[in-house]
Amino acid sequence: MERYCYHCGRSHPEEEMRLIQTKGGARWRCIKSIEATKKSVAERDAFGKKVTAANAELSSYRMKIRAGTL
Repeated sequence: MERYCYHCGRSHPEEEMRLIQTKGGARWRCIKSIEATKKSVAERDAFGKKVTAANAELSSYRMKIRAGTL
């Protein structure tokens, strides 16, 4: 079963996820994003930019499908 990671915005297999307690309640977060928070600021920024670029690419792809240009 896959779970949605509220941090990176993607679904991952459940074995790659951990249930984290937040102010808003329990949320699923991937191990990769948890480990990324333990790195330096520069490495965290690079990780964030990578996730942002991937999300932008996915969004662009979905918009092209909706517009019928693919």
